[in-house]
Amino acid sequence: MLGTLKKIASVEGISACDVPSFIIESKQPLILKGFIKDWPMVKKGQESETALQRYLLKYASGQDLVVGCGTPDIDGRIFYNKALTALNCKAYKMSLADLFGQINKSQGDTPPSLYYMGTTPVDAYFPNLRKENNIHIAGKSPAMNMWMGNESTIPAHYDVPNNIACNIYGKRRFTLFPPEQIENLYIGPLDFTPAGQSISLVDFKKSDFIKYPKFKQALAHAQVGELEAGDALFLPSMWWHHVEGLAHFNLLTTFWWSSTDHLTDESGNALLYAVMALRNLPKDKKDIWFNLFKHYIFEATPLDHIPEHAKGMLNPQSEKALRKFKDYLIKRLRY
Repeated sequence: MLGTLKKIASVEGISACDVPSFIIESKQPLILKGFIKDWPMVKKGQESETALQRYLLKYASGQDLVVGCGTPDIDGRIFYNKALTALNCKAYKMSLADLFGQINKSQGDTPPSLYYMGTTPVDAYFPNLRKENNIHIAGKSPAMNMWMGNESTIPAHYDVPNNIACNIYGKRRFTLFPPEQIENLYIGPLDFTPAGQSISLVDFKKSDFIKYPKFKQALAHAQVGELEAGDALFLPSMWWHHVEGLAHFNLLTTFWWSSTDHLTDESGNALLYAVMALRNLPKDKKDIWFNLFKHYIFEATPLDHIPEHAKGMLNPQSEKALRKFKDYLIKRLRY
């Protein structure tokens, strides 16, 4: 299936020291070949897996990590049980040394048990690591996270921030879909998810086109690419991405930043509240709310009849205004 998909466009000669504007302004994903080849982490991995693990242990804060663990029968796919009543893997806390030990011990098992460390803030869990392994985007301060584990499959999901995903060790395959393919991906629950974001219920390795017929349409718009050590992927905001860790040990860092001046995920919260408040209204009431959303949000009609000092949240949003409005919402939501 994946061999017939369109390949993600690839760019060479881009340095992590100075990411050009045409990359971060791209509306399409881009693979950046050799983007982080000069990072000490990448070079340690080229020496040996042991050298890389020792390097990471040197920078670890000593805090326990949250690790998803699953039995061999799930084949590394982080998902639900058959009845969608529970997840198919459990989260445990363990030290970095223990995580390395479990991954190393599982090597050669077919299939192995799953060991997967998801979103982990680098500055908190690996102090000073970023000083030697960083990227520079003019005018941006991206949040850096780390992802680590053995063979794994993360079902298609989206993230609100823009992302440059840097592959340090192992190999990862990304299968990507533009945001408008949501209807064809058969997205699961909003409030019961493996890691906060809703995921596609389609098993890409065993696609059931009888149960999920519109998935064929999604595949017609898909893009696929593999990252080797030292490569990176620019992933625009809200693109769906299905991620496979293909080696017995895989290490990735992500750099997230907002398209606006504020790294907020209030848009996701707004969707959840709108689902609760509006989804089950009668159609005539939905039509009224549709016009209100179009007026205030999606078309952002100029409101010149209101004096500037009285526009409140209709003014360009400052950090102070956002905090004030958030406090206002919290008071409104209490009951």
